[in-house]
Amino acid sequence: MNLWPRLAWPRLAQFRFSWPRGVGEAVLAFAVASTVLYLLGMQDNPVLRGLETASLDLRFRLRGALPAEPDTVVVLVDDRSLAALGRWPLSRRLFAKAIQILDGNGARVIGFDMLFAEPEQPLADDVRSAARVAAGELADPRLRATLGRLADDDPDGDFAKAIRNSGKVLLPLAFAFVGPEREEPTELSDQVFVKLDQSENEPLFPLQGHSAVLPVPVLAGAAAGMGHVNIAYDRDGEPRYDYLALPFSGDFVPSIAVRAVAAYRGIPWSEVGLALGDGVHLGDRLIPTDPAMRLVVNYRGPRGTIPTYSFVDLIEGRIPAKTFAGRIVLIGASFIGIPDTSAAPFDNTPVPGTERLADIVDTILAGDFIRELPPPWPGLAIVIVMALGLAIGVGSALLPTRLAAAGGAVPIVGWAAGAQIAFAHGVWLPLINPAIALATAGASVLLFRYALVDRQRRGIQRAFRYYLAPDLVNSLAAHPERLQLGGETRALTVMFSDIRGFTSIAETFKTNPQGLSRLINRGFLSPMTALIMARRGTIDKYMGDCVMAFWNAPLDDPPHADHACDSALAMQRELRRINAELADEASAEGRLFHPINIGVGINTGECVVGNMGSDERFAYTAMGDAVNLASRLEGQSKTYHLTIVIGEETRAAAPSWAALELDRIAVKGKQDAVRIFTLLGDAEMAQSPEFVGHAERHDRMLAAYRAQDWAAARAALAQCRGYDDRLAGLYDLYDERIAFYCANPPGPEWDGVFVAETK
Repeated sequence: MNLWPRLAWPRLAQFRFSWPRGVGEAVLAFAVASTVLYLLGMQDNPVLRGLETASLDLRFRLRGALPAEPDTVVVLVDDRSLAALGRWPLSRRLFAKAIQILDGNGARVIGFDMLFAEPEQPLADDVRSAARVAAGELADPRLRATLGRLADDDPDGDFAKAIRNSGKVLLPLAFAFVGPEREEPTELSDQVFVKLDQSENEPLFPLQGHSAVLPVPVLAGAAAGMGHVNIAYDRDGEPRYDYLALPFSGDFVPSIAVRAVAAYRGIPWSEVGLALGDGVHLGDRLIPTDPAMRLVVNYRGPRGTIPTYSFVDLIEGRIPAKTFAGRIVLIGASFIGIPDTSAAPFDNTPVPGTERLADIVDTILAGDFIRELPPPWPGLAIVIVMALGLAIGVGSALLPTRLAAAGGAVPIVGWAAGAQIAFAHGVWLPLINPAIALATAGASVLLFRYALVDRQRRGIQRAFRYYLAPDLVNSLAAHPERLQLGGETRALTVMFSDIRGFTSIAETFKTNPQGLSRLINRGFLSPMTALIMARRGTIDKYMGDCVMAFWNAPLDDPPHADHACDSALAMQRELRRINAELADEASAEGRLFHPINIGVGINTGECVVGNMGSDERFAYTAMGDAVNLASRLEGQSKTYHLTIVIGEETRAAAPSWAALELDRIAVKGKQDAVRIFTLLGDAEMAQSPEFVGHAERHDRMLAAYRAQDWAAARAALAQCRGYDDRLAGLYDLYDERIAFYCANPPGPEWDGVFVAETK
């Protein structure tokens, strides 16, 4: 692949790929995106996992809170309950009373989120025996009854009785995952385990329970069922999952949330099954999980989203009975000093563990599960990311540089928006890994483009910034195919502008050549160049005090004749301002002031434009007969005592401007005569009644002159005088010609053509 052709101008501007424009960048983006996605898509990376889970929390906040199902109520032993009912732990008679109240209010399921692993013994055994003996020896029946109650005090028995009588109370258990495995594992009732369904998926359990922490036997035997309350923490320590089932002693123990929903819906325990790697079957309904039997907790909202009440209000009857009717009631504890709280994704307020449990129950009841992508979707996600990487490559290649970065960000924003939409529909679409892959691909393409592809653009900008206006340079750099290097034929409007009387001006700077240079650059070349370039003109060259410019190359400029005419009039106006400044400077310096006067020649026609020169030195320039004629017209501006002279092709291409025909002239070096015009003003002036009337008088003068009707020509000429001081020299010229031809008639063969003897 030849990247540096020998003949090039500028050499960087000839940089070309052998493949179509943009394909190279797209291939690179495709390769980088796919490679990065595969390498960074490993979930074992803790940094990436932390970023991904943080993005999940953000998606919760963007989604907002969900309305809670009306099936679940939380009752908490809080600080107010302890202040009213006594220190922690509360007597289990209070929990027995709570069960009786909830039974009476029609609660369907009562679940405790407290481990009753130790028996409650308010009195030591010897004290209880002494009270029993004393009760038998006392004569006072009331005192004997009181001591009897004290001797028979059994809070656990009362609590167990309330549990057994209710028949709807679920108690928790917990597993220990650290420490030596016990030689005799804890025995659990068969009713605790969930049966194993047939499944082709391999289970993945990072945690294996060594022992179980159970309620005291009297309570465990009375409960309608038990489930574990172990929390599934993510890598960042947040409780993002719930284990719907955990292995223990060769079987699987469900979470208390599964037990609560099964009891609430009246599903026989024999119809609750476990499909390893798929989820938990509740009758004919599947609760989906990942291979580790984890369910993503779909947090309903910040603290308080699930209806929550104080335990003391329940005990003292301040909660309406209808609050609990037909519902799942979860009883837990949340007060200062208890560690059973965890962070939630919505705000910084800790959420009680019981409310988190209620979120899990509510998620199962509502069925709005959050699923991580199951096969084959991860592979499809990779394909989509690679396609977006391809889009980044193509967009970065085709878009302008200032938009390329934004264009590269669009697929990333699109993926993020898609991830949020998917999350709203219960799919945890990975965000961080694809975003990093796409960002890496986009950055690689942009660096590739800047280092290689944009070298062409920068070369064009460096080469043409001295010839074209900045917007034209940027346009040419964005579309270098418009630059036909080596020369092409196209219609141009060419301008030559020269300072009149430059020799006289130079004489005043004999002892200060640097001052002459500053005068020419500041007072003429710089401002005139700016005016030309601002009107889409291309500066061809500077020849001493002369400027050559053209329009319609290297970029298309359909109204090129209009832009040239506009530039000439703007130069004329700017010159008046410059002369005023120079006059003030000359007066301050005590030197003679010579005003700068210019002549402008403009012509339109077919030219050859492109790189002209040799292998070692070349320039972007225009050549052709139209260029030569423009130069001659600038020279004839002295003959006609005018500033601007334009050719008939320019006049035809820009008919709306205020212009007057000057003559039919055969310039030096050409035999064919052309009509020439002078430019006086813009389209507004051309439509004014004053100019229209003067143009008619001027045309009558020329018609009489060419018809050799000298008297009529002289009369029309007299009517033309006084309209515009800029035309005084022109009419003096015609007055002299008419006087000459009156004395020396040209004869019938005369066609009115003036033959120029000078350039």
